Amino acid sequence: MNPLSLRNVTKTYKTQGKPLITAVNDVSFTIEPGSIHGLLGPNGAGKSTLISMISGMQAPTSGSITLFDVDMVRNPEQAKGFLGVVPQEVVVEMAFTVQEVLYYFSGMYGVPKAQRQGRIDHALEDLQLSDKKDEKAKTLSGGMKRRLMIAKAMIHQPKFLILDEPTAGVDVALRQRIWDIVRRLHAEGTTILFTTHYLEEAEQLCDTITLMNHGAVIKEGKLKDIQKEFSQNSIHFELYDQNVPHPEGVHRTGSEFEFPMRSLAEDMEMLTKHYNSNLKAIRSEAASLESIFLTLTA
Repeated sequence: MNPLSLRNVTKTYKTQGKPLITAVNDVSFTIEPGSIHGLLGPNGAGKSTLISMISGMQAPTSGSITLFDVDMVRNPEQAKGFLGVVPQEVVVEMAFTVQEVLYYFSGMYGVPKAQRQGRIDHALEDLQLSDKKDEKAKTLSGGMKRRLMIAKAMIHQPKFLILDEPTAGVDVALRQRIWDIVRRLHAEGTTILFTTHYLEEAEQLCDTITLMNHGAVIKEGKLKDIQKEFSQNSIHFELYDQNVPHPEGVHRTGSEFEFPMRSLAEDMEMLTKHYNSNLKAIRSEAASLESIFLTLTA
């Protein structure tokens, strides 16, 4: 039973007197249990529209969206019970205190009354908001409002968590804190759909990705497999003494040398045999997510 399965999901908009707009076009992918899945793409790629459909805010024009085998369109209330969402926009209930906001949402999500205060206290501590629990939400800084939004989404311990650019506009310390929380939730078995414009962040956190452009999926799969596909497949090495004979295919690139990778084990054996103690460093070249992103969206 997969946390999320999309099949041929399309979303179109019709405005009177204007051509039909296709925001999401025939998107299909599956997220496996316990993964951190990155949904990536440039502005206008269709990510926000797709997330609004996954979270039940909009209905697809065609196709199906299921959460743990429950159809989001046919049984939205049951499907939403599995879900926690941290939207891109900062939305908090300004007139209430931090603790009151969390108490309201714990009740709305069906947390038993006897468990609510314990859940609230844990969330406040986890997001470092305990000293702000009696303050009005409107008085919080932007970073603390972001923390409160994450606490709201986690209060009912959802099996599937959507984080839509949760680190946008936050400082380095809070970004690292959010990363730590994401990793801990992942270790505890929570499945996470994560969107970000910081590609190094996706590289750090995500094990699988879906890359979108112009409303369609252009690449999807395990991050390591995609990096391997787009890598230059070359071995780079440094020498203490560079003025030595080299095997066929070895080229100098600045202070390093490189040659096309054939088999990593065989290549390492060849290098150690040929250069022996003259070897200073060896590394294989793997494509960064940024270079893959630029290649596919150019």
